Amino acid sequence: MLVLMPLMVLLQGEASAAADTTTNATCRHAADMWGDPDPNIFYVCSDGGQPLQIRCPAGRGFFSGLGHLGCLPFAHWPACRPSEEQVATTTAGCDADGHLASPWASPDPNQFYLCSGPNGTPLLLNCAAGKGFVANSEATGCADWSHWRRQMQCEAYY
Repeated sequence: MLVLMPLMVLLQGEASAAADTTTNATCRHAADMWGDPDPNIFYVCSDGGQPLQIRCPAGRGFFSGLGHLGCLPFAHWPACRPSEEQVATTTAGCDADGHLASPWASPDPNQFYLCSGPNGTPLLLNCAAGKGFVANSEATGCADWSHWRRQMQCEAYY
């Protein structure tokens, strides 16, 4: 709790610039902090008891669970991320035919890789706002965050 209080004061200062919307959730305690289905967004309670929406810095997402609470680098999330094999595909590059398991996941669910052509360097592309990249046997592509959470078995960590 003592560690969270300075963070919340800092975040409330940043919230005035970044928080222009609220959620339907209500604050039960002054120290409440919770995530949105969109891992780029989380909420803290203001001094007035209203939830403030705050964005995590680029490359980080809000994770709550397994001993973690806050904006962690996506590559350090203890769950809800692509396998090492899926991410390692980027080191292989694109083959002579321009084929590879394309598109494929990056550690940051806001982004994905795509082959630009034969023997090309994979392009790192962004999903549209409000979507995260999923690549598994059921779906491949940018999906809304609720669908992303279901596909990544990540519904318990926000």
